[in-house]
Amino acid sequence: MSGSISYLGLVLTLISTIGIIFTTIYREWKRNSVQASQQVLDRLYSCEGLWVRCTSPTPGQFQCDDYDTALLGLPPALQGMRAMMCISALFIIVAVVCSIVSLPCTAALAEKQKLYASRVAGICAMLAGALCIASVSWYAANIVFEFWSFTSINDPFKYEFGSALYVGWISGGCALISGALMACCTCGNEEDTDSYPAYTYKPPKASGGGNNTEYV
Repeated sequence: MSGSISYLGLVLTLISTIGIIFTTIYREWKRNSVQASQQVLDRLYSCEGLWVRCTSPTPGQFQCDDYDTALLGLPPALQGMRAMMCISALFIIVAVVCSIVSLPCTAALAEKQKLYASRVAGICAMLAGALCIASVSWYAANIVFEFWSFTSINDPFKYEFGSALYVGWISGGCALISGALMACCTCGNEEDTDSYPAYTYKPPKASGGGNNTEYV
């Protein structure tokens, strides 16, 4: 049973790794809403991500920039989301490495060390999932606030959720599930056997009786 859980946890962790890295680098964290934007801009596509923002006047042609400002000049919220997603990507990569070496088919570690590696992988995966979900949820909350804010009534663009947010939520959920499987469902496999001394059966010794013959 623990072997099946290890393989399932590895598969979910790999899926989470691809999704978290995609979410981190993809440009479409928010995109302009055609229905809510001004009518003169209904054919213009605009999107923003953590690292770049793009505008496409015609399909297939993008004009992108990296916010045209120094790193310290960026909004603190954007800097915080960047840091959270980078740490999340680092944690999920560590989880993949630890989950691979903890598989039953590998001979890199001893059985007890595999148990510890599996738990480390689970903890790292859960941290990665929590950071990813927190980051995309924070970004989504800002989109909702800006959409309904009175200060943005005259803005030419109204933004809605981009595809990267949905990928981030799914990836973060998979990371939490894989982390729980690897950290919790492998508990008690080795420590239970190590806490008790090994029992060896010893047959009873024959007691001395009247059949023994003494020789002088």
